[in-house]
Amino acid sequence: MLLRDVSKAEFLAGIRVARVELEEILARHDPNTLAETAVPGLTWTTKELLAHLIGYDLAVLKAIGDVRAGRQWAWGWTYPNFDDWNESQVSPRRSRTYPTVRAELDESRTRLLDELERWPEDAGPFGPDTWDPGKSEISWIGPHEREHAEMIAAL
Repeated sequence: MLLRDVSKAEFLAGIRVARVELEEILARHDPNTLAETAVPGLTWTTKELLAHLIGYDLAVLKAIGDVRAGRQWAWGWTYPNFDDWNESQVSPRRSRTYPTVRAELDESRTRLLDELERWPEDAGPFGPDTWDPGKSEISWIGPHEREHAEMIAAL
């Protein structure tokens, strides 16, 4: 399947739409269910899944910070072994309340989108392919969020 070229605005809109879809699914459930009930097929609750998403937003922000500072960037995980890295992001947030985690989720995505907006159309933080969904180092953000939204929808 060939992906068509998209603009930076379209690329970022895709990330925003994925978040709106997640928010709509979260709105269908009460905070206690989201905080305490395991997502079907997982051992994590929705709160823990949101903590996982926060970790990924923060990882992208760290990589962009490295690029801005002229340092070599790298993801904090090694494919396909995500478990230890995921746990390092989820574990510190387990004792936090659902509203606290939810607020951090909103804040991390706002920070990420604000940072990405600062980059020019022709030279994103990961080079000229930053906004190309077929080549971008961050093309997974929206689909990753949608995947987890679908899991939460099964509650």
